[in-house]
Amino acid sequence: MNASFNVLKSTIDGVTDQEWTSRPYPKANVVGFTLWHCLRTIDWGVNCVGAGTDEMAEQPPWLDLKPDATFFGAGLSTEKADWVARTIGRRRAGEYLDALRAQSLGWLRALPPDDLNRVVDLKALRGGKPEHMEPVVWEEIADLNGIPLWQFLARPCVMHIRVHYGEVTAQLEALRAAATPS
Repeated sequence: MNASFNVLKSTIDGVTDQEWTSRPYPKANVVGFTLWHCLRTIDWGVNCVGAGTDEMAEQPPWLDLKPDATFFGAGLSTEKADWVARTIGRRRAGEYLDALRAQSLGWLRALPPDDLNRVVDLKALRGGKPEHMEPVVWEEIADLNGIPLWQFLARPCVMHIRVHYGEVTAQLEALRAAATPS
């Protein structure tokens, strides 16, 4: 998971404010939304699912990182995703990343190894949060239900982040190539 934070940190630190809110090609999400989504996914995965506590973004001073009806980005309209990137700037996302990294890795280091074999029950999780059960969200997370915690953490908090890292890297290359005179 530390490597997920490393690639997100280097990407957020290396992107400009203009790139944060840019869409490299039609139907793509803006860069900042995808990076925010990665951080929110880790927060949800570690805190809500892994630790069974409130997400960091549900606690002061991070409440602005989880605007109403955004969950962790699953199923958002393009307009809402764009709004998230315009509302939550890259500097704020970087602060969230630093705090989330320290908290997440501290929790993981303190986790008894046997807990990694615990089966994840997303429907029972914290009383089955209503936003988890929204059809557009459940469609995105249903295949994570009933798997061991170690596998759950590896999928959204590591592999999913790597997929988006590749996506954002390609988007940034396209944006930068288009901005460079031939």
